[in-house]
Amino acid sequence: MRIMQSKTLAVLMVCVTTIGLLLSLFFLIQIWRYRRPVTTKFQSIIIQTSAILQTTGQGLDIIDQVVINIYTSTQNLEDTTNALALTVQSTNQFIDSAGTFMGEDLITTITNTQRTLDSAQSSALVIDNIMTILSRVPLIGIDYNPSLPLNDALGKVSDSLDPIQVSLKGFQSTLDTTRTNMQTFKDQILVLSQNISAINTNLASSQAVINDYHSQVSSMESWMDRAKNSLPNWVNTLCWLLTLIILWLLMIQTGILLHGIYILANHQSMQERQSSSGIYPRE
Repeated sequence: MRIMQSKTLAVLMVCVTTIGLLLSLFFLIQIWRYRRPVTTKFQSIIIQTSAILQTTGQGLDIIDQVVINIYTSTQNLEDTTNALALTVQSTNQFIDSAGTFMGEDLITTITNTQRTLDSAQSSALVIDNIMTILSRVPLIGIDYNPSLPLNDALGKVSDSLDPIQVSLKGFQSTLDTTRTNMQTFKDQILVLSQNISAINTNLASSQAVINDYHSQVSSMESWMDRAKNSLPNWVNTLCWLLTLIILWLLMIQTGILLHGIYILANHQSMQERQSSSGIYPRE
C-alpha cells in the first residue's frame, strides 16, 4: 500500500512539475516576446500624457495672461474710482463753500447793504427836503428839481436787491440738494471701490493658484520626459527580474521532477527485482 502511494505521489510530482515547467517556459517566452510592444505602448501613453500636460500648461498660460490683464484693468479702475471719490469730495467741499457763500455771506452782505441804503435814503430824504426848500427861495438862485430824487433812487436800489436774496436762497437750497446727492454719489463710489478691491484680492489669489498649478504641470512634464527616456531600462530590468524568478522556479521544478523520476525509477527497479525473485509486493 505504501509503495502504491509512493508511486502515485511520484507520478503526481512528475505531472505537476512538467506542467509547471511548460508554463514557466511559456511565460518566459511571452515576457521577452511582449517586452518591446509593452515598451512601445507605455511610451505612447507617456507621449499622449505629455501632450495633454503641454496643452494644459498652454491653457494655464492663457488663463494667467487673462487674469493679469483683468487685474491690471481692475487695478486701474480702482485707482480711477478712488481719484473720482477724491474729486467728488473736493467738489462737495466746493459746493458746501459755495452754498455758505451764497446762502449766508452774500445774503448777509446784501442785508447790510440794504440797511445802509435805508439809512442813506433817510439822509437823502432830508437833503432832498432841504434842497427843495432852498430852491424855493428866490434870492439864493438854486434850481433843484431832479426827475428822480436821491432818496427814491436809493430806495429803488434797495428794493432791487430783494429778488437777489430770493435767488440766493434758491441757489443755496439747490446747492444743498446737490451736496446731499454728491455725498450719496461719493458713498456709492467708495462702495464700488471696495468691491473692486475685493475683486483684485480674489484675482491675486487666483493668480497664486494658477502659478501653483503651472509648477505642478511643469514638474509632471519633467517627470514624464524622464519616464519616457528611462522606460526601456525599467522594462528590461523588470523582464530580467521576472526571468530570474522563472529560472529559479524552473530549477526548483526541475529538482522536483528529477526527484519524482528517481522515485519512479526506484519503484520500477524494485518491482523488477521482486519479479525476478518471485516475490510480489502486497498492495
